[in-house]
Amino acid sequence: MRKRQICSYCGDGFIPTRRGAQKFCSNSCRSRNWQSKQRDKSKNQALNKPHNEGLQISKTTTGEKMSLAGVGNAATGVAVVELAKNMLTSAENKPATKKDIQELKTLIKSRYLPIKNLGKDATGRTPNYDVLTGYLVYLYR
Repeated sequence: MRKRQICSYCGDGFIPTRRGAQKFCSNSCRSRNWQSKQRDKSKNQALNKPHNEGLQISKTTTGEKMSLAGVGNAATGVAVVELAKNMLTSAENKPATKKDIQELKTLIKSRYLPIKNLGKDATGRTPNYDVLTGYLVYLYR
């Protein structure tokens, strides 16, 4: 028969499930106990501080310092990576630029001429005349 223990936070009785290593009846009591200890620590630290400590400005900084050599190394690394990406990526796999999209728009406008005396088809596409092939094509516009 297991021995009942008393929770160190709330005082309720419980049967431990972890071979006697358990001090609290639940995870919520365990976390509340830790939070109350943290609050007590911060209160004690506030009481032990001198009154003028909050007015002092700390001159120490944390973190890394930036140097010109470090900036140069970072810029060189980025340039090398971009150059390698540009050289190793084929033209059809590169992303479209604004110029590419503008050229595509002008090609579509000059190649396909709208036909105004025909109605739209069943899916809502407008009829156009393809100048290069001479065929009637339906496009979404």
